[in-house]
Amino acid sequence: MTFALVVPFHNERAGLPRLIDSIRLQRAEVPVIFVDNASTDGSALIVRNCHEVESGRWILLEENKIGKRHAIRTAALFAQSQLGASHVGFVDADSNFANDAWVGNSQQILASAGARCGYTYSWISYYGLDHLPSFQLAYEAYESTTTFLAVNIGWLANGQAFLCSLDILMEYFEQAEVTTEFDLRCSLRALSLDREGFLNSCHMETSPRRMLVNAQQFNAWCFYNRKFYSHKDINSSDKLDLNSSNGIRDLDPSLIDLFFQRRSLKLASRHLLPFLIFHANSEAVGRVHRQLKIDISDAVAAARRQFRDSKEWLFTSQFEKMIRIIEVNPATKALSDSISSMMRRRYQTSLRTEIVEPSHAIG
Repeated sequence: MTFALVVPFHNERAGLPRLIDSIRLQRAEVPVIFVDNASTDGSALIVRNCHEVESGRWILLEENKIGKRHAIRTAALFAQSQLGASHVGFVDADSNFANDAWVGNSQQILASAGARCGYTYSWISYYGLDHLPSFQLAYEAYESTTTFLAVNIGWLANGQAFLCSLDILMEYFEQAEVTTEFDLRCSLRALSLDREGFLNSCHMETSPRRMLVNAQQFNAWCFYNRKFYSHKDINSSDKLDLNSSNGIRDLDPSLIDLFFQRRSLKLASRHLLPFLIFHANSEAVGRVHRQLKIDISDAVAAARRQFRDSKEWLFTSQFEKMIRIIEVNPATKALSDSISSMMRRRYQTSLRTEIVEPSHAIG
């Protein structure tokens, strides 16, 4: 089992140097494929001038049809036909590896799991939030909760960095028209085929620019506006606006409880419950019972019967309908309430550690 690392990019001049440096620091080597998706800001020149590209160690492809779907499909086809890869690892151009172990960890997972490996997942943290102290404190409680769930229960892949089986990717490309949430869809498809998701313990650092570019997107991200997530594809008629910038205000402390409620709904309905529904191994439900002290086995069993035809639900426009159905599942509320309470406890602990005792003058 072998894999190639793919970096699709469209006008990512600001983030590419940081990512390139983190790839160079990896302890192990794999083929690296950059895909210039019709950039106009000089991004391609940054990659082209890398000595690894000049020497042929890294590969630079071009895909002029704008859209992440087209870029990753071009790279995946190349990895399959020219490199004989069984899996492809993706990393977003505005993200980077937090340490030097991601590639080596991925190789070890493939060596031990082989064809059982449907995907890998890593947890993610945003950098550059210092100017939003209230939001940063709330986000850190959310992030640490997400990490706890990923480590102790299991998770779905995230587009900032994940490894995916090429046959599942090709199946996706045959049916899906957009790339929106393709990482989640392919992960769920892998689980439905009785393959496994594996945690890569090297976490990712990513730029928050997509949510901080304007107040509308910041609020949509904070309070889980489902439309925000379902229209992120660059070719969507209602795509993200990365150009019109306007002032971002820090998260109002009075809205932090709402922030936790909405983020918990997102984690429950978009990650955890789908993970449990499509996972063939019922042990995952047992982990939820042990870690969160809730029993949702009956609700999960009923949902598994409802979404049995996984390819239809996951690879077509039915995906959005499925998420809406899951959002009102009683198990989602149970999960969401438990997760929200966990975030709140972690936030309160962080607040206490922020308190500094006043100094006392002597004499």
